[in-house]
Amino acid sequence: MLDNAEMSLAKTDRSIAKRYLALGGREDFAQQVLEEYDRTRDLVLRVTGHTRLLENRKVLSRAVQLRDPYVDALSHLQLRALRALRTETLSDQDRDRLSTLLLLSVNGVAAGLQNTG
Repeated sequence: MLDNAEMSLAKTDRSIAKRYLALGGREDFAQQVLEEYDRTRDLVLRVTGHTRLLENRKVLSRAVQLRDPYVDALSHLQLRALRALRTETLSDQDRDRLSTLLLLSVNGVAAGLQNTG
């Protein structure tokens, strides 16, 4: 269970998560989620005795590092698509294109993270 928690935490980019949370318009909830992430990360490190996430899983740690730039880029595209889809002034064609982009980015992020994202 700790290994899975550590892996999930390592795959999480806190700054990108903050941008997703901002879409909800609930700063209080966003802050609560980010505080819980920080608390969980700190506790997992304390329990495992590690100084950084995935410290004892070098291959996985390196794989996550190598995929991060690609997953991050897809996440930023996904955020832009989500924000754009929330505008009411889109044509049907633009809405269809953005919906396709959104679905492709979801698949890309899931593939890059090697889980459902």
